[in-house]
Amino acid sequence: MTKIRSKQQLVEAAARVFEEKGYAATRIEDVAAELGVMQGSLYYHVGSKAALHRLVVQHHLGLLITGLTAIVESPADPSEKLRLAILSHLTHVEKHLLEAPGWFSDPTRSADITDEETAAQRDLVLRYRAGWARIVEEAVARREIAADTDATAVAVSLISMCDYVPYWFRRDGEKRIEEVAALQHAIVWSGIALRRGD
Repeated sequence: MTKIRSKQQLVEAAARVFEEKGYAATRIEDVAAELGVMQGSLYYHVGSKAALHRLVVQHHLGLLITGLTAIVESPADPSEKLRLAILSHLTHVEKHLLEAPGWFSDPTRSADITDEETAAQRDLVLRYRAGWARIVEEAVARREIAADTDATAVAVSLISMCDYVPYWFRRDGEKRIEEVAALQHAIVWSGIALRRGD
């Protein structure tokens, strides 16, 4: 048996198991086996499967934020940033299809969640939402969409749209994830972009 060297090692191992089996089918002993440790060793680091899953969700939210931040700070125009943001989100979702449902669901439904965990997850979601809103705000500033557009409402709608994809997308389905992303971008941008003469 080996030893858990870091929380990151634990999170990465749990993410692999959740991805392979899905949350419901994963047992805490599956994660212990992935790490090559005794089940009791996990409880030194985390109190429950739900708490471990929350750490994994925070890991994924961090990765999504990093990707989105690079897009927001790029020199691309807002429409292209929006396309890239949707594609980045959905590409990450496709890699973690079994695990992705519920990344943005309310973590307080879990009985053992702490106030600190709730605050940490809420902060990550708000940071992610703010990145999407910045794209919308830039489009407003450039007069590509209407000045009275509610950037936060658009951001929440965009995240919700992307967040629902893992519930229905299938890798062996008719459309590739890139096609889904392109379709979502076309729907959204055509709905919010100003037409010439507006």
